[in-house]
Amino acid sequence: MAKLNITLSEIAKKNLKIVGYLLASGILSWVLTQLINKPELTMVLIPVVNFVLWQIEQELKKEGVSEIVKLIRNK
Repeated sequence: MAKLNITLSEIAKKNLKIVGYLLASGILSWVLTQLINKPELTMVLIPVVNFVLWQIEQELKKEGVSEIVKLIRNK
């Protein structure tokens, strides 16, 4: 049986990443809604969830706060 070699374009990778963020954000927002039972507070916390997800991604790409601290220490 022949091996199937599939590569994703950069656009497809970015689209998958966006879908992943939206899915993770939606799931975490739903969990917050179930735990808190206050829609007003949930509306405030959802952007915080998005920021935390973005910050985690920056750290994984070595572009986040820890990288800035390393640059400052090395000067």
